[in-house]
Amino acid sequence: MAISVSGTTPMTDDWIRERLCRLGMQPSPGPPVVWRDTRNYMSIERGHFIDLAGDLFLIRCNEHEGRFGLDDQPKFWVKRALDLNTGKIHILKLVIQESFRVSVGPREVLCVRSAEKESKVLNLVRGDPRFMQGRTTCDASGNPVRVIDCIRGTDLLTYLHSVRLRHEEYCRTLLPAILAKVADNIAALGRLHEAGLCHGDIRNDHLLVERETGLYKWIDFDLDQGFADFDIWSVGNVLHCVVAKGFMTFRDALEARPELSGELTQDDASVFFPHRVMNLRKIYPYLAEKLNKVLLRFSFGARVCYDRISQITADLAEYASCIS
Repeated sequence: MAISVSGTTPMTDDWIRERLCRLGMQPSPGPPVVWRDTRNYMSIERGHFIDLAGDLFLIRCNEHEGRFGLDDQPKFWVKRALDLNTGKIHILKLVIQESFRVSVGPREVLCVRSAEKESKVLNLVRGDPRFMQGRTTCDASGNPVRVIDCIRGTDLLTYLHSVRLRHEEYCRTLLPAILAKVADNIAALGRLHEAGLCHGDIRNDHLLVERETGLYKWIDFDLDQGFADFDIWSVGNVLHCVVAKGFMTFRDALEARPELSGELTQDDASVFFPHRVMNLRKIYPYLAEKLNKVLLRFSFGARVCYDRISQITADLAEYASCIS
């Protein structure tokens, strides 16, 4: 019989080997390691199995994330896994207890990982192609495991970096269509806010461009701040990324255009990331004024800020109407 880590009745070795052979995989020589309590996610390794209410998943690897200059950081609580029943690859997100604080201007915000909140979002957005899709299944100990459908594509920032156009040509040719798609995804966030939920972790690498369809999809909803303003300020970071075709820091701006020394001030900076320039029209004078005004709402110099997603999408629609 298979090893049972949690003490419940395991599946037979023969069934597991038969399923692996049918899927064209070589069974391991030893007895399978089957986990039914996923709390100790650090010990769940490649080649182990997770049993979720009778659905058996073969762990292939930990997912990785590159951020803050740290490439390929493993996320040990997020596993890529093969469903032995269907032969499909899924992402399994296990419960992690984590909290940290981030600063938005003078305000410090507490961020907490919440599997329960992500499960609510998954239920709400089921069938909406602008969001990742998945379901929540509890393990034998009641820990909620989110079983996420894989999205084959790339993150928004990587996609933008793959565009081999000078910035002015990019703005003239591709930016309007990209912004239209991003605006639709921003509008989709309104569904969450109306339901008293939030995305909680809006970033350029949490908006994926699906390879086959070209659709943009939000991923990763497990951070919770308890108020929608964090989403709204985070949207500004994504818009900066789209309009700048990457990121534009004060250092980058002065290296490219030394004559701007003394022209760029703190009022031009992003509230969320003060080293980034939000007033991009100072660097790119050909940028549409209406679009730049949207960006300025997320700057230190903003006299009026957004407090609803619908305000952002309305201003983006006004910009789009001027170029159509």
